[in-house]
Amino acid sequence: MPQIKKIMVIGSGTMGHGVAQSFAMGGYEVAMQDSFPQALERADKLIRGSLDTMVEAGLVKKGDIPKIIARIHPTASLEEAAKDADLAIECIIENKDAKIDIFKKMDAICPPKTILASNSSMLNIFDFVETSRPDKLIVTHFYAPPQIIPLVDILKSDKTDIKNVEAVVDILKKLGKKPIVFNKPIAGYVVSRVMVAYQREIYYLLDNGYISAKDLDDAMIWGLGMRMLVVGGVQRIDFGGLDLSAKNATNTKDSTPLEYKPKMLYDLVEKGNLGVKSGKGFYDYHGKSEAEMCHDRDVRLLKLLKVLQENDITGPVL
Repeated sequence: MPQIKKIMVIGSGTMGHGVAQSFAMGGYEVAMQDSFPQALERADKLIRGSLDTMVEAGLVKKGDIPKIIARIHPTASLEEAAKDADLAIECIIENKDAKIDIFKKMDAICPPKTILASNSSMLNIFDFVETSRPDKLIVTHFYAPPQIIPLVDILKSDKTDIKNVEAVVDILKKLGKKPIVFNKPIAGYVVSRVMVAYQREIYYLLDNGYISAKDLDDAMIWGLGMRMLVVGGVQRIDFGGLDLSAKNATNTKDSTPLEYKPKMLYDLVEKGNLGVKSGKGFYDYHGKSEAEMCHDRDVRLLKLLKVLQENDITGPVL
């Protein structure tokens, strides 16, 4: 598996400075490139401010800040940043022509060993980016603020060498990230697609006066958010029962029917795999009883509830 020691980050804006900070906190040398000196100055201030906040939270020692900052090497030169880079991540604007141009430059100036990555959120770079190293082309999609949010979407093409994918996944895990590898491209990955769906319902509820913005957020935090932190979205369906979800998906009288007809859901119900109560659903519970599964879930929920109640860390940031 390729050894990754030096990181090149192109673009120091909304995502770039946080990506650079993440790797520097993990002990890696990072060349942070931006064509605009004022952007690099802004990035330096934001990184220092973020590290101070992490000191307040007890996640970083104050004495470690100078060492972290020293690992980040800001530069306006692509050539300087590319020197001896093992992994190069572009964090520029979401524009097809801009991506084509930057990857052409990355391919020309980076050493042959360099894995070329994109932070693209909606564009499928494999449809239009051309390089001399398709086996080293990958997507690493971070979430803002990237120095805090663990999730990183990983996307490969059928030409990407799996060893390079494994190397990137490995280094992200060492940073404490939670990389997930997609089997094939889809715009928006998981989070953005789910956000589109629930934002549609948020706008509907607010526009029609069903609830205030504050009460709606409380409902999402204490009802939806808490459970999703413990069991996610898919396993929550397993706990609720796949037969109930299948009924709700087609019931036009008592609930809003799904616009998309879920084939896998119906197939599992037909097989009698109804979730936790039957021992199998989207997950296999390997013989654990419903009572055991509910106990394990509830222990986690109660721990989370205690933390939330004791620390007053929910609700709008005003």
